[in-house]
Order: sequence, then C-alpha cells, then structure tokens
Amino acid sequence: MHRERTRFRAGESALLALVLEPAPTEGVVVVDVGASEELHAVAVTAGGAVRVGAFASPQALAEPAPHLCPPGAGAAEVRLRLALYDARVTVYGLGRTRVAPVEGLVLAPYELPAVIEVPAPRAGLGIAERRILQRDGAASFALGVTVALRVSLLGRFEHVRILLDLDGSVRRANEAEAGLEKQRCERDRFPEIARLAASSIAGDDARSSAIARALVPLVMAGLRDAFADARAGA
Repeated sequence: MHRERTRFRAGESALLALVLEPAPTEGVVVVDVGASEELHAVAVTAGGAVRVGAFASPQALAEPAPHLCPPGAGAAEVRLRLALYDARVTVYGLGRTRVAPVEGLVLAPYELPAVIEVPAPRAGLGIAERRILQRDGAASFALGVTVALRVSLLGRFEHVRILLDLDGSVRRANEAEAGLEKQRCERDRFPEIARLAASSIAGDDARSSAIARALVPLVMAGLRDAFADARAGA
C-alpha cells in the first residue's frame, strides 16, 4: 500500500524520547509536518487537563502545568511525570487514529504521534521519588523509583502508580500496583508490594540480581513517603 510507504518528518520529540527524521529512500514518501501547530501547541482546560503537542518542548509545560514540569526538571523527568499522570498519546497512521499510553509507546514506521493528553490531577495525590547510582564497572546502574497514590474517603489506596527507571528506561510495576490498589491503607503491605515490584526484574545475572535487591528498599521508601504526602494533602 502507498500509505505504508509514508514516513513523517517531525523532528525530535523530547516528550516521547524519539526522533522522526526519515532518510530519503527509494519508494518512500516523506511528509514534512515539522511546522504543524498541533504538534507544538500547549493548552490547559479550566479543570486542569493538559493537551500538548507531542513535539513541544518540555519547558513549554513549566508555566501552564508545573506538576508535569517542575522547576529544574529535565526531559526525562517530564516523561516520567507524563506516565505518572496517565498521559495518553494520539497516533495517526494508515488512515486511522489510535490512542496509547505514553510509557512503552511503540510506533510503526508510517505512524505519527501527534497530541498528548493528560487528565487533570486529582486532589490528594501523594508523590515520592527515590534514586540511587551504583558504580561497579560493568555492573553499574542508575535506578529510580517514583510512586504516586491517593487515600480514598474509605481509607483505601487508589490511583497507585509505581514507575521504575532503570538507566533511563521507564516501566510500570503493574503487578505491584494491582497488589495495592483498593486495599486498606496499612503500611504492613509495603514490604510485599516492594518485593512484587522487584520481581519484575529478571535476576538472571549478577547485575540484574543487584538491581532487584536494590529495588526493594527504594520502593518501600517511595511508598512510605507517597503515603505520608497523600495523607498530608487529603
């Protein structure tokens, strides 16, 4: 199909950590959309929901949406916060449109991510972040954990998000999140949730085993601090 040979030139998306700069190739139709206003615009509704072009600068969010781009935040932190607040991106391609979470986004060669939409932040959301840098030659790693959660009126955890950042690659600890969601607010659950998060790392060598071990105290600390933050803001 002709549409499958289409490639979009839009430049770099720091918000999604990707570059659309297709090289001229025989049989490929390159469409330059870099000047499209939709790909760079930022809008915030009265209720606090954010709509931002996928190729906008992260710093364009600093004033209208500081919860997504706090002072001093780099592109990696903004990407993490987009995932934390359940951002979804609208993707165009092959005559159809799809919507996908920003974390783990995979594009076909003929697709264009266009607009990122972020729901309004919910009151009482507690957020905590912990990071470590392990220097040990080939076994070195940079590991971060960001936790978000709310305390419901019934005293249960909700909107639980646990994001793991390993050497710049962000993933969600889905099983750990599910293990805490809608459960009663008891700190005694945190060790098991931390172990579930660590189990998402396949400990099949010395480095990955060290990462999994390091995750447990990081996640526990993140859960504890996010819980305290949520209670303070309730």
